[in-house]
Amino acid sequence: MPKPLITGSFIDIQHVNNWDAQYWVDECREWREENWQAIVGDMHALGLNTVILTGCAIWGRPLYPANRKTVGIQLPMACPDPVGAIVRAADQRGMSVYLGLGAFGRYSLNANPDLSPEHNGWLASMAEDLREKYGSYQALKGFYITAEAHGIKEGGLFAQDDCDKTARFVQSIRERVPGAKLMMSPANLKKPKPAQLDPLLRQLEQLNVDIFAYQDHAGFEKVYPSLNFYVAAEGYELIKPLHTKLGQQMWVNCEVFEYTEKRPDGRRVCTPCEFERLERQLLVAAPVADKLIIYQYQGLMSKRSPLVNIGAPGTDALHEAYAKFRGRQLA
Repeated sequence: MPKPLITGSFIDIQHVNNWDAQYWVDECREWREENWQAIVGDMHALGLNTVILTGCAIWGRPLYPANRKTVGIQLPMACPDPVGAIVRAADQRGMSVYLGLGAFGRYSLNANPDLSPEHNGWLASMAEDLREKYGSYQALKGFYITAEAHGIKEGGLFAQDDCDKTARFVQSIRERVPGAKLMMSPANLKKPKPAQLDPLLRQLEQLNVDIFAYQDHAGFEKVYPSLNFYVAAEGYELIKPLHTKLGQQMWVNCEVFEYTEKRPDGRRVCTPCEFERLERQLLVAAPVADKLIIYQYQGLMSKRSPLVNIGAPGTDALHEAYAKFRGRQLA
């Protein structure tokens, strides 16, 4: 029986919107190499061996010293190369890194990008540039595809238009960085019906990525009552054999946030969930998942310290509760 333990997490240099991440985005803008080293070190100490960088660019601006002709001019930050800082920190600890390619435009175009030729070409150039700059590090295992294929309303299949667009995007990346491992984190498909399994197999083959890390959507259950991570977990048991047949890994992306707090302007904010809910998420996903990852350690489950000076109320409590749970699992 696989242990229900978290072994990877997303992390962001600058979150794609300022309100979701208001408890960490401003501080992280001012972080230097030692801060990024510290948070990756904390992740490693908690048993995480994989870092997924949400994006190496935001609003069309690279967050590292990119090739100016093909990718663009770097967004100035306190750390001269935060992507490199994260890769180096992971490499020193024997961890793996997947680099997210970045947000093309406004937030809605990150979750549902237009996937125009300009979008695909720019991010393909970025993947090529990132592999050239950081490919010598053992830590770099591949790229996170910053596009989410969404399920149809009744669940069980991806929207075919999303599949078609994303498949073209993936192909543009594969042409520029052949041999690289690619992962994506699509919305959960709920529980497919038996008649949907063959069409879903064809969609998974069409999408042509090596790792699918399904979002369990536990963070949105209080906002959208139709979502239920137990139903998603029942679906994993049906979907897993399809991935196995295609030689793909199936990870589960457990959300460690609540999305109920609102700012005065009405926008919702990510805050830590109670550990009791996270424990249930891990227990239902562990029997079938090849790997359990979270969204996300940074700012929601991180350990506060002088160098990791971030976190919403409840962040330390979630960190401590999971650390105790992990200790019991490993005893």
